[in-house]
Amino acid sequence: MKKIFIVIVVCLSFFSTVSGQEKIERLMINPTVPVAGEVLSLAYNPAGGPLEKREQVYAIAYLYNMYRWEAADVNLTREGDIWKGEFEVPENCGFIAFAFQTTMSVQPEVVDNNDNCGFMYVVRNSSGQVMPGGNLAWGIFRMPSLGKGVPGYFKQGYQDISDEAIMMWLDKEIKAYTENARYFFDVMKAGLEKMHGKNSTPGIAFLLGNLEKEPNLREEDYMMIMNTLRFDLQQKEKADSLEKVILNKFPQGGLARRVAIDKLVRMSGEDFLKAADTFRKKFPFEVWVEKLDMPGSLYNNFYRKLIGEYYRNKQYDKVAEIIPELNMYILSEVFHRTVEFSVRKSPEPTAAYVNLSREMIELMLEKVNDNSYAYTYAHLYTPRQSEELARLYLNYYIAVHAEIAAKSGLFKEAVDVMNLLDEEVRYKSYPAGNEAYVVSLEKLGKRKEIGEALKGIARANKMTSVVYEKLRTYYQTLTKKERKQPFEVWASSLKSEEEVTMIKDELRTKIVDIPFENFEVELHNGGKLSSVDFGNSIVVLDFWALWCAPCIAALEGMQMAVNCHLDDPGVKFYFVITQDEPRKVAIDNLWKKNAYKNMEVVYDYASASGKERNVVYKIFFQGTSGIPQKVILKNGKIRYRAEGYGGSPSALMDEINYVIEILKEEDK
Repeated sequence: MKKIFIVIVVCLSFFSTVSGQEKIERLMINPTVPVAGEVLSLAYNPAGGPLEKREQVYAIAYLYNMYRWEAADVNLTREGDIWKGEFEVPENCGFIAFAFQTTMSVQPEVVDNNDNCGFMYVVRNSSGQVMPGGNLAWGIFRMPSLGKGVPGYFKQGYQDISDEAIMMWLDKEIKAYTENARYFFDVMKAGLEKMHGKNSTPGIAFLLGNLEKEPNLREEDYMMIMNTLRFDLQQKEKADSLEKVILNKFPQGGLARRVAIDKLVRMSGEDFLKAADTFRKKFPFEVWVEKLDMPGSLYNNFYRKLIGEYYRNKQYDKVAEIIPELNMYILSEVFHRTVEFSVRKSPEPTAAYVNLSREMIELMLEKVNDNSYAYTYAHLYTPRQSEELARLYLNYYIAVHAEIAAKSGLFKEAVDVMNLLDEEVRYKSYPAGNEAYVVSLEKLGKRKEIGEALKGIARANKMTSVVYEKLRTYYQTLTKKERKQPFEVWASSLKSEEEVTMIKDELRTKIVDIPFENFEVELHNGGKLSSVDFGNSIVVLDFWALWCAPCIAALEGMQMAVNCHLDDPGVKFYFVITQDEPRKVAIDNLWKKNAYKNMEVVYDYASASGKERNVVYKIFFQGTSGIPQKVILKNGKIRYRAEGYGGSPSALMDEINYVIEILKEEDK
């Protein structure tokens, strides 16, 4: 294979293949050259970097381990200003890059990647020879655009190494480890395509010819050959012929599994259910977990469809039979699309599926650390990151189950399941679950716990309107000394002052001062409303539609915001039906069902040449059609706009109230 990679080196600036670009000042390693199979000591000094003075620092190692990228956790302990740790380099590892960050979440607030130069090391064996994959990884890691490195390691402003440089490192790998070329065939192909674009076909054909001559081809080798024939060389007939060979040679392999799933997802009804049972026996899910020989999304789609069919038919026993097979990731997906969907959107009594919900939660508790988010997601996560992401979902689903249990009259179960969560995170996931918890505590007569729960929910700012009113009732039970502040001020004081300041500061960055075209809308109960009549009032417009579930979900929080300004004639709220027909009866029924008050509905209208009612909407929002949308006006200007709904009624109330507060401060 290496004949095609004859590289002419022209004035290239070479970097050390051990220490990387010279700007490694904050990280010291011992030994200075990582050795495969041996322990590497790290000493990280955040001084001068983005993590300076941070209370906590975490480390991640990105490894190129026998031509596959992996991510691993590195445990650090603090010694003075230095964070120290040890990491055992895998025996087949060719390259390591470290990143340091403030949390182990998949989207950390701050990351230190050595100012976009990388903390990068090529690994050698005990004889000093570069390990397999070392040269290759050194090149592809520093060229993110090739799509073969670690996505997201480098940040905005990073510049790829040159095409010539990547080919040089690829050439080094080929010369050192020609016998391993099958393992990085896809990288060689990507390099050719990057260098030569549409003219890369002859080179790809040459590479393919060499791969086809390799002895003892694995299924993944045959798959690479087939896909190259089909998609790169456009040789469909030959690819189809090879597909039959692969299916015959590996009857229970990854391709056979994929083909079977492709057929299954096109089936329906009893035919699908029978075929699905046969598939589960022939291609057990745990075998795929061991091999990972096809995209996990295919199994995800299969199980979602299978369990969805049984669930819709109320065959909960069949669902219960299947779910033990699943990993945490797919269990999470299935829970979301079955019992969570039911409790939020279906009239089906919760007692019908509470047992199934409980079984799913128990299984997720068992499997939360199975690392399935690391190998099912497209991103590169460490085991600890995978578990942290899984626990975020689990915490949310526990609160959903609390709601299901409470609605089924199982108040002790609702309390017990919420108490599985540490108080620090218990109330942060799902406002309706928080409400179920408080209601269940009341039913069980646990008065002391109710007050603590209400304050904890307020601190997390995940209150429904019911919880907010229960908090108000609790406030009335406090002593006069404790009630020296008005309720709203006291309730706000329960939240972290630092967090409130941060939210307000962020909202201030979104305050604008943009004129808008005057408009007129039709009032729900008859008559017209003109923006000319707003005067100096602060006016909140909520654009929504009856078909929009997030819009309707957000109305609860908007009602809470409206209630805060009932006695303020300088603040007005209007709820604008847009991109929808003004169905008066349906709107009245919705308002009656949810006991909405003082929430005046108005209608957007259609232009003379159009059918869709969105003329007023387009005055404020160009280049989008998304709803819900909020806009806040003052003195004939747009002052604030926001799209979407975050899921917390009390947080939405605060957002509206804080913006109104900021706008009022301007007049002082």
